[in-house]
Amino acid sequence: MTQNQRTEQRRRLLKMAAAPTALLTASPAYAFLDWIAEKAAANRKKLYEAMPDKALVDGFYVMLEDGKKESPTPALVQAGYRLKSVNLGMLTLSRRMDTDKPIETASSMMNSYVPDADADPVAAVYGALCKGRGNTVKVYKPAFAGKLSRLFNLPVVPGPRTGEWFGSDLAFIEWSPEGRVVSLLLHAFQSSVSLGEMLHRYPIVIFGPTNTRHVENQIRNSEFVDFELRTL
Repeated sequence: MTQNQRTEQRRRLLKMAAAPTALLTASPAYAFLDWIAEKAAANRKKLYEAMPDKALVDGFYVMLEDGKKESPTPALVQAGYRLKSVNLGMLTLSRRMDTDKPIETASSMMNSYVPDADADPVAAVYGALCKGRGNTVKVYKPAFAGKLSRLFNLPVVPGPRTGEWFGSDLAFIEWSPEGRVVSLLLHAFQSSVSLGEMLHRYPIVIFGPTNTRHVENQIRNSEFVDFELRTL
């Protein structure tokens, strides 16, 4: 056997010896990742079961693969929306806003932005759900939406290279036949700069007795009247 042959033989033996070691070290890592995924799925299912308004949440949100994944409903995914966050009183979606004007900035887009409730797929789902359970949905001016936004810790957080708009879109409030606030739909916008400037729109569905009572306690009855545009 030549020197080259002996060298090659040793190399093959070392490779064979290393293979079981690699498998042994990789297996715990995969097991840990599986455990993390199962834990996250269990937490999602636990959160969903505790939702104070499942009927409303189900109009916007689905869990997939036994809780391992979560997403907006297929219709909203088709419309370009993604899930940003969900908790026991608030569900937030996101959609990137594009422009046909290559030099248009986020600020100029927002300065010329005109809200249209009739062309908003999220508002359409919200209105259908609320009216389908016997309630009324009223539409309010953007200035009122900004005031309502300040009542909550929204998941749209200012950063060092971002811009935010909370009073540029319409607000929607679901009212019960008894005149109580049942839920709200607000919108926020945020621009961010990385390799380029991006602008996202965030529909925020707010629900649950804690949040709705907070609105009733903080807003005067006259403001609901003054800022109302119409009934959806």
